[in-house]
Amino acid sequence: MSAEMDRIEARVVHQLGVMRTASEDLDEVRVTVSSPDGSVRVELDGVCALVGLTLTPAALRLDGAVLGRRIVDTCAVAAREVAARRGAVMERFHTDFAEPGSESPVRASNF
Repeated sequence: MSAEMDRIEARVVHQLGVMRTASEDLDEVRVTVSSPDGSVRVELDGVCALVGLTLTPAALRLDGAVLGRRIVDTCAVAAREVAARRGAVMERFHTDFAEPGSESPVRASNF
């Protein structure tokens, strides 16, 4: 019985480490993207919150509607990158968290 408890304890310790690493990796996700013309730069955090916005002098000469669209479009590009990075973190999490020799729960489902 002691060997089985040791195995369970080791697995739990491993899984806690995997969870901590994934949490830290998700907290560190930050993406900075510039518009194609370089007039707008946005920075999004790991939950796609806008944490930085830089407008060049050229951006300030744009019509308000055009500037607004450029900011939104640039944020959309950044949000897709955030999603990709978060997805990579979660894929590693599922792979590392799964019981050795078992299929990852995400891959085993019918999504």
